[in-house]
Amino acid sequence: MNPLAAEPILDALTSHRLLAAAAAVATFAPLAGIAGAQLAGARLNPRLPAGWSLATSLAAALTLAWTWRSGPGHEVLLGPRLAGGSLVHLDGLTAILLPLVAIVALAITLVAPRRAATVGGATRLLAGASLTAAFMTTSHPAALVLLWVASLVPTWLSTRATPGGRPTARVYALMMGAGSVLFAVGVGLMAVDPPWADHAGPAGAAGGWMVTVAVMIRKGIVPFHSWYPAVFTAAPMSAALAATMPQVASYAAVRLLVGHADGVRAELVVLSQAALITAAYGAALAVVQRDVRGLVGTLALSQSAMVLAGLSGGLPMELCGALAVWVSSGLSLTGIGLVAWALESRAGALALDSPQGRFTDAPTLAAFFLLFGLASLGFPGTLSFVADDLIVAGSLGDQPHVGLLVIVATVFSGIAVVRGWFRIFGGPSTPDAPRHQILRRERLPLSLLLAVLFGLGLWPGPFVQSLEQVATSLLGPSRNAPAHSVPGDHP
Repeated sequence: MNPLAAEPILDALTSHRLLAAAAAVATFAPLAGIAGAQLAGARLNPRLPAGWSLATSLAAALTLAWTWRSGPGHEVLLGPRLAGGSLVHLDGLTAILLPLVAIVALAITLVAPRRAATVGGATRLLAGASLTAAFMTTSHPAALVLLWVASLVPTWLSTRATPGGRPTARVYALMMGAGSVLFAVGVGLMAVDPPWADHAGPAGAAGGWMVTVAVMIRKGIVPFHSWYPAVFTAAPMSAALAATMPQVASYAAVRLLVGHADGVRAELVVLSQAALITAAYGAALAVVQRDVRGLVGTLALSQSAMVLAGLSGGLPMELCGALAVWVSSGLSLTGIGLVAWALESRAGALALDSPQGRFTDAPTLAAFFLLFGLASLGFPGTLSFVADDLIVAGSLGDQPHVGLLVIVATVFSGIAVVRGWFRIFGGPSTPDAPRHQILRRERLPLSLLLAVLFGLGLWPGPFVQSLEQVATSLLGPSRNAPAHSVPGDHP
């Protein structure tokens, strides 16, 4: 029984069934949206079936999170197993991440400009959301490899279909292709010769290093970071956000490395230090960006690296902070990216070389941009304030340079956000310029993202308790204990 929670509302068997059913709906509902968009064709706006399917996925993901919180807190393992991983693996980490995947995809679908709401775009977005959700409900090595590769395809197709995006798509394919080969071979070696086993050999150690490099490539960790901002610049904002905000590589690192820290200590040290450097470097790059897409891309690079640094730190409080940053950065940077996309749909590409004077044109979007920017910087009352406090407090006692680099990254990010806000919205405006009111389909999802960020920041207790439970299961001695399975599971 979970010692951090109250008496469980649901018994074990009931909660296991609800978890499995909710995970299935959250994963496969976007596929129904694809079918609806394809059948509707030109007769119906594809935003409608896509939005309803993703709303269903979000409702199922929230049901899963509530069920996990109310139940006994046991892992649910279904299907065949290999090297300690199950085909279906549902736990507290799944309960945290599935709602993030669904809400990001839903917000993108609703805010997308009219010219971007095409059948092809909706199909790629929904396919990516379904594949990402499936990835985050498994720990089976073969399934991780297959879904790792499959989840890359929608982003590549979207980038390639964008005018002028073929060079970036080519670079993306080369980088992700190399990372996928390393990931597949590394996972295979770790499955054959687990480095955490008592008599591990050199094959498992080599596999651990291959997986480490693959994670660094997909996360854009220095020196493999060049593709990351380029995707935000050349690809549709929807594809860039959907590919980076859920942070698939971080989930792979948790299942394959962090969850078996005793056997891959050196790999985690390398990941942690490289991610810290990337967090500070990405934030510094954000200060000198010359357009808003570059700003969003480099901020995302920095925040994504900070998540990996906390996950690789090895301390429970650091891990709690990393999970909180995972959620807060995903929501806040999605908000910033969507506001920038909405502005671009009205005014074209936005440069940061000089003040653009857009406040008079779009004051509500200006307010959303500033609030999301503050919510990504540890502003009091937001989830990032709790997340940064956990990471800094957890690291200063053991590795003081970790906390200092996190502070440096936050300072540079703050400068970049404030500079970007003044350059976009500050300055004189043309008296006879057109005025663009925010649309209802833009206001609703942006307000929802802000409500989650400030709600979890003002009342963080239950959420932090869930994070502590996840950290304990990953880093504590109980992680090697047998999990509870639903009757009828394959051994």
